[in-house]
Amino acid sequence: MSNFENRVAARAAEVSPTAMNFLVGQNAKGNWVALESHGLAGGIFVSREAALHYAEFETDHRSGAVHLAPRPLDLKV
Repeated sequence: MSNFENRVAARAAEVSPTAMNFLVGQNAKGNWVALESHGLAGGIFVSREAALHYAEFETDHRSGAVHLAPRPLDLKV
């Protein structure tokens, strides 16, 4: 196995099935929302950029951890 393949395999092993993932989209009122997949975190934001920044920061910029929602989101508190 190459050095690159070793690094990829090590990174994949670090990401557990319970790792934080976020869905970012707008709610019915047009506010931007970021929701964590396990319901552990989230928030309402004034812009798409702010919601994405939050979600990317919370997931340590992990590739594939932040997705845009195909339909309106509701943040339930």
